[in-house]
Amino acid sequence: MKTLRPKPVALTGLKLTAEEGFVLSRIDGRLSTKDLVALTGLEEQRIEQIVEKLATSGAVVLESAEPSGYLADSGSNPVLPHVGDDDTTSLADFAAVLGMDPTAFAAKGAAPAREAPVPRERVETQTRSEAPVVAPMDELIEVHDEDEPAEPAVETAAEAPAEEAPADETTEESAAREADERSYRALYEQKWHTRTVDERVAAAKTASGADLLALCYDAEPRVIASIFENTLHGLEHARLVAAHHHTSTGLEILSRRQDVIRDVMVERRLLRNPQAGDIVLGRVMNPKRLLATYKVAIDREVPELTRVKGRGMLRQKFQGSPPEERADLVLRTEGRCLILMTGCTFDAKTTQILCGRPYNSVLFIQNLAKWPATPPGLLAHLFKQPFVRKSAPLKKLLLQHPNLPGEVKRQM
Repeated sequence: MKTLRPKPVALTGLKLTAEEGFVLSRIDGRLSTKDLVALTGLEEQRIEQIVEKLATSGAVVLESAEPSGYLADSGSNPVLPHVGDDDTTSLADFAAVLGMDPTAFAAKGAAPAREAPVPRERVETQTRSEAPVVAPMDELIEVHDEDEPAEPAVETAAEAPAEEAPADETTEESAAREADERSYRALYEQKWHTRTVDERVAAAKTASGADLLALCYDAEPRVIASIFENTLHGLEHARLVAAHHHTSTGLEILSRRQDVIRDVMVERRLLRNPQAGDIVLGRVMNPKRLLATYKVAIDREVPELTRVKGRGMLRQKFQGSPPEERADLVLRTEGRCLILMTGCTFDAKTTQILCGRPYNSVLFIQNLAKWPATPPGLLAHLFKQPFVRKSAPLKKLLLQHPNLPGEVKRQM
């Protein structure tokens, strides 16, 4: 370690960076490099590089620290180190002060080495730990020896046999349901597929159990209608029909039951069925709010044709929804929904709601600045935001919008 002090020379001719000048301003002749690290917050390696450069340029002089354990008086003569109440001065210390070889007296006058005391804070920390496996206090004291570093108590607890994590119930239920559906399909192929349509229609009205579930795989809409005339039908039958039936007529028969299509799984399977027609989609989508309709319109698991129809329904709903719901959709999606709102506009109430909030989202401001129908009042409100005033790209993007008021442009 080195002690640094400024050299009494003119420093006006030096070419220093801001970082080097900052370090030089903190050197007062009493600080070491470690002190500079703590004072400036820079890394020790960087401090040493700057100090070496300053020393090479003649700005500072590097002065070595005094030998460890000894102090210097005002006459630069070595004196004995400070001795505490529990310490003793050995013959080797006296020999070093007198200029003699201290090694000759080290063996004779060396005091027996004492065991390093256990840090009190570390022991207290271990005793306050709430780990399930905690070693006794005697073992903690022995482990926290200076020569042998202790292992964390967490590792001791980790050695205990861990309990097996419970299986994912959702995964098990899904696997069991798929296995059951395969068995129902196999039963349909073996027992019902070869029979006539009239026989299957008649059986669907009176069947029960696995036979009724197997008939849900029938491709004839008349059989599907007979299943829902059966008093034993339930949600499980509706879910199978929604997932595996591939005629628009059969799905339309299913969608007539409003109590059935309110089921989340039935609704999801109907939306993912590529044979779902406009009538089925209308019955499923009409009760939904704007945000739920938007999620369907961008769902990757939904067929592309269904997503296109969902976007058309979203635009129709947006024009007829309350202003609060429209503003909520724009805020929740950070303006992403505006990409799908071709031909739509904001009314005065929606604009007022959006103008009553501060904004600091880059994505939200960009989406509104790129949407052609953004009202002038909302653009002016966005331009006044402190977040926008500090960002030149956002200001430039807003200035390029054709609806930005002229008085805002003149104030620039």
